[in-house]
Amino acid sequence: MNSMVRSYFYVHLAVFLFGFTGVLGYVIDLPAVTLVWWRALLTWVIMLPWMYHHKMFATLNPHNLKIFGGIGIIVALHWICFYGSIKLANASIAMICLSTISVMTAFMEAWLHRRPIMWKDAVIGLAIIPGILLINGSISGDYRIGLLVGMLAAAFSALFATLNKKYIVNSEPMVITWIELLSVWIFISLILPFMYWDQTEIKFLPNQTDWFYLVILSLACTVIPYALALKAMKKLSAFSAMLAFNMETVYGIILSIVLLKEHKELNFWFYIGVFLILSSVFIHPLISNYKKNELKPIDETK
Repeated sequence: MNSMVRSYFYVHLAVFLFGFTGVLGYVIDLPAVTLVWWRALLTWVIMLPWMYHHKMFATLNPHNLKIFGGIGIIVALHWICFYGSIKLANASIAMICLSTISVMTAFMEAWLHRRPIMWKDAVIGLAIIPGILLINGSISGDYRIGLLVGMLAAAFSALFATLNKKYIVNSEPMVITWIELLSVWIFISLILPFMYWDQTEIKFLPNQTDWFYLVILSLACTVIPYALALKAMKKLSAFSAMLAFNMETVYGIILSIVLLKEHKELNFWFYIGVFLILSSVFIHPLISNYKKNELKPIDETK
């Protein structure tokens, strides 16, 4: 297996493992906020040996702690909304909301960098709307709240992805991830007491089954796939990586159907909406790549 084929294998394995997050969020019997607290705690603790072995703590500085610690709060809000969407609706609805992240990121970058929105981003953004409307019309009123929270999760994800891209220059990705996860845990640690102040009956401690799934979520669906994705990104183009990461929603919905039997809760029009959204999402990088190739000067020396 040559290095390029190995990189494609790594990135698709990483995306496949990321696809399990929706299923695990559904089966772990904890409130969304508490689930995120445990996931963040286990993940940044699991990363400590890696950080120590590669002497990454030496690269920590006050500037990075301040910037990425702040972004970590947005990551926390994204995770809370994502798992909140799963608890309020189901894993399939939460995963299809996440498929809009790449398009939302394009709009977010234009907003933060104060530049005009490109026509292709506007067209794809409009093309997604019918799919969302079909999904919204095909689900019950209770699930619609989950759909709204899932779209909010996608917006928070687009925001922190844009900010990471802006500030990641000359920073080690694993160090950034560790800082953000620690920030997630600290932020939620500050709000948990208020959550449990007058609702002591809410479950906090995981049971034996929850512990098993939390370890899988933290290790097999966070640390390992992130390391694989970073390894793959050294060889793959941004276009190839974006196409691969768009498969996370596909894997997530298939796993939800196979493992959770969620197709019994959803009708034909839901999947038509899913098809419209995923078609738009996959077309987005294709258009971007086409325009870039179109603008490249011809190398007459070849």
